[in-house]
Amino acid sequence: MTIKFSHRGICISDMARSERFYCEALGFVDYQDHGMIAGPEMSKTTQLPDVVFACKMLRLADGPVIELLEFRNPKAFGPRERRSILQYGLVHLSFYVDDIDASAQRILAAGGQVCDETRAEAPGGVTLLYCTDPDGIRIELMHHADVPARFSHNGICVQDIDLSLKYYEALGFEPAENYLLDQGFDWLGTITEVPGIKLRAQMISDKDGNVIELLKAIAPASFGSLERRALNQYGLTHLAFWDDNPDGTAQALTLRGGHFVAEAHIETPQIELQHGADPDGVRIELMRLVASE
Repeated sequence: MTIKFSHRGICISDMARSERFYCEALGFVDYQDHGMIAGPEMSKTTQLPDVVFACKMLRLADGPVIELLEFRNPKAFGPRERRSILQYGLVHLSFYVDDIDASAQRILAAGGQVCDETRAEAPGGVTLLYCTDPDGIRIELMHHADVPARFSHNGICVQDIDLSLKYYEALGFEPAENYLLDQGFDWLGTITEVPGIKLRAQMISDKDGNVIELLKAIAPASFGSLERRALNQYGLTHLAFWDDNPDGTAQALTLRGGHFVAEAHIETPQIELQHGADPDGVRIELMRLVASE
């Protein structure tokens, strides 16, 4: 069974504005433009009636891909502001940058926001700063003199790190660095906007170098729904994987605390899609090309 991480999905309000932001501020380039997507099969797999949306993929030179989704019908909904680090689910995208002030200025110029009050100096010579994209998605900037500019990871707020480790193991991820930050560090309270926060940050990575940060709050407690967010809800929406045996993977992930939605499973002459969620409600999409069969 071969599983390969594909992309991170984002529901946005304006395709041109978001494309400009991610290209000019963060160095992405055009990768694939799928144009307008609609039809009964798409309504079935997205679970959105009469769905119509624009879809464009952007890519960084070192590989990471994001999928921008602009919904025309049903209209996108929800707050366009940064989610709390303590809220279950996908919380941020993180980048190492060569110059944190210059990067912040590019973010402002491209239509994002800079949260100056979150700037912090962490141990080991790391400077941290949160910004947001035009739709309020948290963008974490990190600078260290010895680390070249690159995409670092996306973060997920989880209930149980051991459960999440077991789940993502079935998608090809293994434990990497582990940080126990349980002393109420001032710098951590500043960057997370939660004074006195105590947490564990467990990094996981796959064979291609894709990294996810599992964030478990020790205090204060995490909050929020563990249900899958609708695809047309603003923000980070899903993680997508190419998989040559999606049925087997879906079964394995269900046994590890996730679930899949039978009604959202489709197979067209080109592609098979299965949609589910991890134990914390993060949407997981399994994709299999069938056009060559």
